[in-house]
Amino acid sequence: MVDVVHNTVLLVGLGNPGASYIHTRHNLGQFVLDNFARHMNAKWVNNKKLNADLARGSLDGCQFILARPLCSVNQSGYPIVRISKYFHVATEQVTIIYDELNLPLGEVKITTRLGDGGHNGMADVCDKLGECIRFRIGIGHKPIKEMDLKEYVLARFSDEEQAAIFYAMPTIFGNLKNIIVKPSTSPRQSA
Repeated sequence: MVDVVHNTVLLVGLGNPGASYIHTRHNLGQFVLDNFARHMNAKWVNNKKLNADLARGSLDGCQFILARPLCSVNQSGYPIVRISKYFHVATEQVTIIYDELNLPLGEVKITTRLGDGGHNGMADVCDKLGECIRFRIGIGHKPIKEMDLKEYVLARFSDEEQAAIFYAMPTIFGNLKNIIVKPSTSPRQSA
């Protein structure tokens, strides 16, 4: 039997599975979603069928599902499609939370624009899912231009960078709550 949740928002945090990726820049989406789940008292449950960790909650009578696909960032599209179809969540009610190289550390930008912006995980999501809300959180540019991009995004945040991310959490949480309670409203851009 399909578990149907009507008028629900799906929030997905992109990240790579495994302890070696915790606190890396490329796992910022999952890091933020983990903290948001704690903030909302939503408990994670592993769903082997959907190959994801899921958590549910409500805010002001509005239902939401949080999802952490248990696959690499660059293969996130198919699992997200499966999760959204399983719960009958329309693609325009799906929000993907992920790291953005072209934004200052901790800055948030929310759009529905098409395209992946050079993010390989979002390229897969765009290919498989199509239209969705993009919740980008800045990780900043590489400190050294010659530095390998993969090396940069798979590196852990410094203590100072983690502190900056935590400082930005109230703003990030406010934006996520706004998406949950006003899902039919066009997303606004935030700084």
